[in-house]
Amino acid sequence: MAPATSDHELIRNCIARYSIGIDLRNWDTFTQAFLENVKGHFPEPIGTIEGITALRAKVQSMVGTLQTQHALSTQLIELTGETTAEATTYGRAVHFGVGEDEGKEVTAWGIYQDKLVKAVFDGREDWRISERKVIFMAPFRGDMSLIPM
Repeated sequence: MAPATSDHELIRNCIARYSIGIDLRNWDTFTQAFLENVKGHFPEPIGTIEGITALRAKVQSMVGTLQTQHALSTQLIELTGETTAEATTYGRAVHFGVGEDEGKEVTAWGIYQDKLVKAVFDGREDWRISERKVIFMAPFRGDMSLIPM
């Protein structure tokens, strides 16, 4: 029998699904990071997005055909109840141009502030993000023409 996975590990995996889903263009993995009724709060001009379908569509439009690498680093996870948690995760996202934009890149540094809930998903107990706030920590660096806002 496999050892039980801690809530902290399940939460880390949940948060990683966002980055891995985007970078591998695996939108099922991306979707599994969030509740259906997720709320995403982004700096302007994006603003608040409600629902996984709208969030996925917005992220897909932003990354387009770019190659991306989202790297997560410093993280604090706090269990706030038996089925609730909050996490703060630092991240860096590099967007690489392709085709006629090859050689161009833009980097963003930010923080994800997440509220998560624990429930049964696809027949097993796991965590999902119910609300995410994205904060950019510094101006983007690189060729902003790659990022459609």
